[in-house]
Amino acid sequence: MSAGRLLIVAGTGTGIGKTHFSEALLLALSGQYARVAGVKPIETGMREATVSDASRLERVSSFHVKHFGYVFAEPLSPHLAARETATPIRLDVLVPLIHAAQADADVLLVELPGGLFTPLSDTEVNADLVHALSPDITLLVAPDRLGVLHEVLSTHRAAGTVSVELNGIVLVCPERPDSSTGHNGAELERLLSVPVVANVGRASPHALASSPDLKALGKRLAHIWAA
Repeated sequence: MSAGRLLIVAGTGTGIGKTHFSEALLLALSGQYARVAGVKPIETGMREATVSDASRLERVSSFHVKHFGYVFAEPLSPHLAARETATPIRLDVLVPLIHAAQADADVLLVELPGGLFTPLSDTEVNADLVHALSPDITLLVAPDRLGVLHEVLSTHRAAGTVSVELNGIVLVCPERPDSSTGHNGAELERLLSVPVVANVGRASPHALASSPDLKALGKRLAHIWAA
């Protein structure tokens, strides 16, 4: 059996809806592939969490992989949590584990903690993990609010400096929409060559999975991977 497809869900920051979107996308992809799994190999803030993001992804996966990765109690940047617990986050450990999980799945979705340039150590950031993994698709999730143009444009430019290709932008409706919400997608399409592949509204993951945007994204990914 050949290795499955590797899909990275990154973000412009933390608390913007990456896990909510990832849940919906996993459900949408499960209708097209038998073995779809989602993992979050680095997670902080578990002292305050009732349910981990990794558990949320596992609940909507159609195929389950063995748990692995780094889990920290304090709600800190991963590099700070790792430093405080003397548990360094090692890419040379994570990358083989992720690829092993990918080998067993049709699609493995990996959600990153925080933003694409959130530090994992004093010398490495999420983008370095993406580069080391060489994923098939990398999606950038951002909040559809005032300021998102700067956040996406600066993240896109920075990604180019470390040879990380962004394949699609996902805009998530914020809890408190503003006058720019609903208009940022068109502007990003004008300013970037990277397409806006989905607009995620305020609904449950199951409802979002059957929405036109998520169904279209699932079909788009399947078409790319079948080519």
